Amino acid sequence: MVSNKKKYFVQFRDYLNKFAIVKDDSFEKLCSIVNFRKVNKGEPILYEGQTAKKLYFVCEGLLISLYVKDDGSTHIKNFFLEGNFAGSVVSSLLYEPSSFGIQSLEDGVIMELDFKKYKQIIYKHDDLKIFYISYLEKNWVIENEKRQIAFATQTAMERYQTFLEEYPSLNKRVPQLHIASYLGVTPTQLSRIRKNL
Repeated sequence: MVSNKKKYFVQFRDYLNKFAIVKDDSFEKLCSIVNFRKVNKGEPILYEGQTAKKLYFVCEGLLISLYVKDDGSTHIKNFFLEGNFAGSVVSSLLYEPSSFGIQSLEDGVIMELDFKKYKQIIYKHDDLKIFYISYLEKNWVIENEKRQIAFATQTAMERYQTFLEEYPSLNKRVPQLHIASYLGVTPTQLSRIRKNL
């Protein structure tokens, strides 16, 4: 049983309102399709190759998206902190297998929203349409492009400094192996970078 639901709904609404002011009736419709779920450290949320039918909102804890490379090594694609959405949006939109998995790095609480119902509710409410467009533009266009350019133009040291600016709390919460994977460097390289800072 999940306690603090009221607190989590406030957190959820605050996040939506960062992109567009959401009316009470629209928010209530979204809340009607929310299921709360406790997750354990190391628990898979979505498997690589599974079709994503849900969108997640992180209330407590930390999720990561990851995929396995051809050589068998794991690459961390994204970190999803408290107060943020997580999911395989491409898989959900195209209804095809996800190219990555999602895993919980800590014990926590997430909201699960059925993606089809979520989209149906959004299409019926103008305020939610504005939220959805703003959210996609910021997270899937602007931030994605910034990261691609950073990987193409920044040194490993600069990428690590950008990581520290974007995720100031993660250096102590996440194993260095995961940070190295996210940055596209080896753990040894990351260790050297940290010593040189």
